[in-house]
Amino acid sequence: MTIVGGTHKLNTGYEIPLIGFGTFQIKGQEAINVSIDAALGAGYRLIDTAKVYGNEKEIGNALQEYLPKRNLKRADLFITSKVLPIIGDNIKATREAVEESLKFLQTDYIDLVLVHYPGNFKPEAPKDDNPNNPTYRKDTFQVLEKLQAEGKIRSIGISNYEIRHIDELKKYAKIQPAVNQCEFHPHFTRNELREYCKKENIFFQAFTSLGRNDPSLINDPVVVSLAEKHKTSVYLVLLAYALVQNIGILPKSVTPARIQENFGVINVTLTKEEVEQLTGLNRNKNHSLVQGWTVT
Repeated sequence: MTIVGGTHKLNTGYEIPLIGFGTFQIKGQEAINVSIDAALGAGYRLIDTAKVYGNEKEIGNALQEYLPKRNLKRADLFITSKVLPIIGDNIKATREAVEESLKFLQTDYIDLVLVHYPGNFKPEAPKDDNPNNPTYRKDTFQVLEKLQAEGKIRSIGISNYEIRHIDELKKYAKIQPAVNQCEFHPHFTRNELREYCKKENIFFQAFTSLGRNDPSLINDPVVVSLAEKHKTSVYLVLLAYALVQNIGILPKSVTPARIQENFGVINVTLTKEEVEQLTGLNRNKNHSLVQGWTVT
């Protein structure tokens, strides 16, 4: 089956679609139904979710209904979920989280499960400067390795990991992470981290590609001028900036027209010089709340 938008071969041998549909902050069965149906119809073949998003059950229900409607099977779809290290019995919690994801998503396997963040997660506790963070993320990753050996996960990845976190992981991991999912856009180009991941054969996948619509990025004269030049929107320019560099993207929306429009990134081709122009806008400025670089 040909995946529109292309794929990247992971170090596990599986192909991951370059264009995925993000589901962060999409809640409720009706909203999920509309979004999933529109995404599948537009051509998205990767659905990205996470335990903390609280929408896996609704996504599972929607896929049961809309995969057949679009003449698709489970095997035609790549599903990503994520688990967070927690304070407490992290080994037990990680396995239970994945088992619940399998149940909610109504599938026998998940294509990719990421360690969502290198720090622990507990609302009333510090998650970035906890001295036990290395232990928490080690426990989480090693449980995922066991689940992969059991066939419940096909590939294991990480999210918001910095170079030092990946170097640390090498000391105990039996399996190399296949993906590192991080914030990426022209104001936050992560050049050193991306080069490191490329060297280590870890696929770099972007979230917050539109910088959360921050005016300083959306209205940047360079971005606007390139949109005018290509007769497209600033949003597609920003998505194309990643895609043309073989970086995975995860645009999200609850509006069918916008979901379809975002997939139009396949029709926007930026030149090497235009990519360099956009890279030159780097401010090392993040627009999401996660800041993996602050985690011990």
